[in-house]
Amino acid sequence: MGKKTAPLVLLAVLLLAGCRAGGEASASSTPPEGATASVQSEAPPVPSAPGTPEELLAQQTIDDFHKAFLVDTGGRMGTLLVTTELVPYEEPVELLYYLHVSIWDPANPSQPIQMQEINWETVHYGEHQVLDVNFDGYQDFTYLYARGIQVEMYHCMLWNEELGLFQELPVYAEIPSPRVDPETETITGWSRSSGAGDGDTPVYRWVDGELVCVRFIRTFLKDWSDYDSPMVLTVKDRIDGELTEVYRVEFPPESAEYLTEQMRWEDLSYHGEEEE
Repeated sequence: MGKKTAPLVLLAVLLLAGCRAGGEASASSTPPEGATASVQSEAPPVPSAPGTPEELLAQQTIDDFHKAFLVDTGGRMGTLLVTTELVPYEEPVELLYYLHVSIWDPANPSQPIQMQEINWETVHYGEHQVLDVNFDGYQDFTYLYARGIQVEMYHCMLWNEELGLFQELPVYAEIPSPRVDPETETITGWSRSSGAGDGDTPVYRWVDGELVCVRFIRTFLKDWSDYDSPMVLTVKDRIDGELTEVYRVEFPPESAEYLTEQMRWEDLSYHGEEEE
C-alpha cells in the first residue's frame, strides 16, 4: 500500500515473537472467557462543549490507569483525542489487563465517535507513538504493551479514512522492536539473542493491502555449547507467498563480518551480490 520481576508467559512472548505473514484489521475483541473485571470500564468524562484538541487534552485524567493523547489523522476529521483506561481482571486471569480505548472528536465531544474494548495483555501502560504505519498519508498510533531486555512490543491502530475510525492491526503486535521507515515503506523488527549481536530481523512490507514478512534474517551460533563455534547467517525471502531460504553462510569464530552482512540484507534490494 503506497503513501514498519515480568511473568514467564510474557517473557516467552518476547523471545518467540518473530515473523508471521498476514494480519488484517479487526474489530474490537471481548474479554477472555471466565474472566471478570475488577473495575467497571467506563470512558473518562469529556466536556460536552466543543473546544480545541489541546484544551480537551488538558482536561483529561492522567494517572496509572488513565491516559490521553492527540492524533492528527491528516484526514477530513483532523485531530482526534484518544483516551485509554486500563482495567485489571480478577482471578483466574492473572496479570491480564483489559484496555478500554475511546476516540473523541473535539468538534463534537458529547460522546465518543468510536469505543473499543480490546483484550490487550500488558505490563507497560501509557507509552504510545503516532506515525503512518501503512504509508497511506494518514496518521496511526501504536501502544507499548511489553518491554524486555531485548525487545519492545506494540499494538497498532490504523486510521481508516474511508470509514472514519481506527482499526487494530494484529500482526504488528508480533513484530519485535518495530522500526517504521517511510522512505523504503518497510517495517523492520529486531530481537537480539546475545551480546554478540546475533538474533532475528524480520522485514515487513505491505503487499496487496496486507502487512506481510517479506524477508527474515537470522544470525545464530552454530553450537551454543562451544563459544568458538562459527556464526551462521541465514536469510529467507518471500517467494510465491512462502518464506524460502535463499542464503546461508558460516563465518569463522574470529570474524565479525556476519554483523556487516546482516545489515546488508536489511536492504530488500540486496541479494548477496559482491559490492564493487
